[in-house]
Amino acid sequence: MEKPIKKGQDLSVKIEDIAFGGAGIAHIDDFIIFVKNGLPGQKVQVRVTKAKSSFAEARILEVLEQSPKYRQAPCPYFEYCGGCSHQNLAYDRQIEYLYAQVKQLYQHLGGFGSVDILPTVQSREIYRYRNKMEFAFSNRRWTTGDYETEKPENFALGLRAPGNFWKAIDLNDCLIAPEETPVVLRIVRNFALKNNLSPHNQKRHTGFLRHLVLRKALNTNQLMINIVTSDNQHHVFQPLVGELAAELNNLSCVVNTISRTLSGTTIGEKQHILFGEDHILEKVGNLSFKISPASFFQTNTVMAEMLYNIVAKYAALNTSEVVWDLYCGAGSIALYLAEQAKEVIGFEIVKAAVKDARENAVLNQIENVQFIEGNLDKIFSKKPELLDELPKPDVLIIDPPRGGMHPKLIPVVAQLNPQRIVYVSCNPASQVRDIKMLLEQGAYHIAKIQPVDMFPHTPHIEVVTRLMRTD
Repeated sequence: MEKPIKKGQDLSVKIEDIAFGGAGIAHIDDFIIFVKNGLPGQKVQVRVTKAKSSFAEARILEVLEQSPKYRQAPCPYFEYCGGCSHQNLAYDRQIEYLYAQVKQLYQHLGGFGSVDILPTVQSREIYRYRNKMEFAFSNRRWTTGDYETEKPENFALGLRAPGNFWKAIDLNDCLIAPEETPVVLRIVRNFALKNNLSPHNQKRHTGFLRHLVLRKALNTNQLMINIVTSDNQHHVFQPLVGELAAELNNLSCVVNTISRTLSGTTIGEKQHILFGEDHILEKVGNLSFKISPASFFQTNTVMAEMLYNIVAKYAALNTSEVVWDLYCGAGSIALYLAEQAKEVIGFEIVKAAVKDARENAVLNQIENVQFIEGNLDKIFSKKPELLDELPKPDVLIIDPPRGGMHPKLIPVVAQLNPQRIVYVSCNPASQVRDIKMLLEQGAYHIAKIQPVDMFPHTPHIEVVTRLMRTD
């Protein structure tokens, strides 16, 4: 059957809704078109960039009729970057659409009917809320038209261009990154150009400079700068450290990470501490957390505390109960719940995260926690004795990566049969899929669903769902 729409075709369409993931939805007859940055109510001229048998993707050439929901995006890179795809939508409207998408996923994908979804907890800050930002160096600067023609085309420090992994958009700032970002980008870029330090060629895997990572502890104001390179020449950065320290009075740590992998990861095989400590300290509630260059930590510190309070409320612990925390990362949720529980056991595959979790337990003098390193996809099949040796959980916390739980873990959870399950996810689609399988395996029902906006201006939403055993 011939496709009704072809790549490269120009069309005039009306945007009807926003899809899960952030694109606008339009139709030609019954054929669906996803339009990048499209807003409901807009009439737009678009060019088709991808055409499949069941859908097409398109970009806007011209807005023929503006949406009443539109607002001017404050970021000068909005049209090119794609990271904050909802920035041209008023924040209250963003919340409405995110809530509607969570509701639709639970009702249609999950088939759960009229479940109790509470109003979304809005982010306290909608700019400068990220405590971590990863920027990429590239030997190919992404350009369009007269976009910053004064800059060299063979050097960029910024974010990957959407749909083009080989290029990067050269940025002077990012409005959701820490407020020190423009200073750091300026100093590092100028230093690299002045000293002819070669940016990474992602296609050929050549070049010295790979990534620049900023991490800021909101409640202690400590700043970490991590420069990821493909080779061990850390001595070249000593003058740079001096320049950074001269302009940033909260600079606490400068690290050079060596990464020779072919992937785009910022985690490497070796680190050199160029300035300060090998970590920064953050506070959440009454707890302190050491954050090392490879640590996982919620990217929105203020909302992380609100999220943990919701998890604690849904866990509804008493001091005689045991908690298992699956995919525990650096143990932040496990440690946050420890005071309310008899014992907390965390499971995590990342060795560095388990090390951080154990160190943070010692730092906070918490003794009723233990952290087990292992792949949750396999650990209970390879070591079935764990299910007999460890105390059974009364409460299970599940906080997996975006892809959700491995199907092999679902029957294990059913076998554990905890009284309560608190499932935390930044991807409600995989969350709904997993919960549906869990409810098919065991006698549980959905008690509460709480969306939390951790990522303003993006199509992402955190969701905390409480499952109760139906006895």
